[in-house]
Amino acid sequence: MKNHPAFVVGVALLLLLSSPSEARQDDGSRGSRNIELSGHLALGGMGASTSPSGGFESLGRGTGHLVIDQDQGRPFVFVARNQNEGSSVVAININDPSHPIQVGEWATDATTVNDLALFRHGTRTYLGVTHSSGLSVLEVTDPDEGQFDPSGSAEAEDGYHDVFAYRHSNGRSYLMATGGGPIDVYDVGRFLDGNSTPVASYDLPEEVPNVDYGYHSTMAQWDAETETDRLYTAGAGGYWVFDITDPMNPSPLASVSSAAVQIGHGASPTPDGTHLVTAAGYRTAPMRIFDLRPVFDGTVPRVRVAASAWTADWRNYAANHELRWPFVFVASMDDGLQVFNMMNPFDPYTVGYYHTWDGPKASLSNEATDRNGAWDVDVRNYDGLIAVSDVNTGLWLFRMEAFEGWDGRGWGFANVGSVQDWENGPTRSMTW
Repeated sequence: MKNHPAFVVGVALLLLLSSPSEARQDDGSRGSRNIELSGHLALGGMGASTSPSGGFESLGRGTGHLVIDQDQGRPFVFVARNQNEGSSVVAININDPSHPIQVGEWATDATTVNDLALFRHGTRTYLGVTHSSGLSVLEVTDPDEGQFDPSGSAEAEDGYHDVFAYRHSNGRSYLMATGGGPIDVYDVGRFLDGNSTPVASYDLPEEVPNVDYGYHSTMAQWDAETETDRLYTAGAGGYWVFDITDPMNPSPLASVSSAAVQIGHGASPTPDGTHLVTAAGYRTAPMRIFDLRPVFDGTVPRVRVAASAWTADWRNYAANHELRWPFVFVASMDDGLQVFNMMNPFDPYTVGYYHTWDGPKASLSNEATDRNGAWDVDVRNYDGLIAVSDVNTGLWLFRMEAFEGWDGRGWGFANVGSVQDWENGPTRSMTW
């Protein structure tokens, strides 16, 4: 994970010169001046169509989740694609971001492909794929040759929605899959050896009244201050934090229970674990930022009120996001790619945007138009390339002015987050 000293200086200047008023979104332009379009590849989006009556309706199909390869020698993006004729994952070579090229495709009998997670094991690279039948793992060491070699699978009665790949401080790697029930934890080494039985399963720490649901999504991150592995989850009741230093025995640490959120959709901690950036997954819901410190220091038993909130347009909603502190990159459906600054978590503000979808906008009264526009986002840490999947319009690649990569150590944090150090593990990513 390469550090970029120039990046720190550049972003520091950007932060000094930026103000909330700079990224106005009502001037009719498709994007802000600091967001540069690098490349675009249409993938046969089917998110919406015109109905026989002339109305606009969503088909719930099209380009879905994506993941960008973080290895400097592997210029690839993997994108889920759900079409009427079937569901698949496509591999795209972005060695030249201005001319992305599809180089391979893996088709599945599952009704939908949901989430994707790249990870390394030994010298090989694998892709975890959740779908309506469960979890599949594919070897993708050489996507340029169309390689999608099945390396294991696990069935789940109702399928899985989310998967997160984590390099634990104990030296092992885990896949954590969720689908509205418990979090099922798979040991990567055992999985690749043919044992697809979860080594652990995490239930909700307490019953949530009137909600028949478990977890929607999850991510794990090393906490440098306490030297523990922590799990951050979104699901019934809001959001939860666990100590998973012993992955077989998770210990609840904190809960975030906002009256406005019955089921949390996504949650990302800041590198120091003091704040949680969350999405609720319904229209009109802003992204909320919660301060976890009052729980950790024993002031309150749980967090109930957000420290702040951000939205591009209160009528729409944020689907998925990636945090590279102090920036949060958001796939915000009708609003496209959005970037906001949360250096002051009590006063977040927009710093950039690009509208990847220019079709008819959704309306509060028409739930059929929920699945149009930007659906997922990922950021390549070593050079700052931003990848966005749009349900209708496919893959987009961007760069943001003065953002040339991200390394937590350049900001005084441990170099932790959604990107894993597969060779060294999290404890080796703390220092220069």
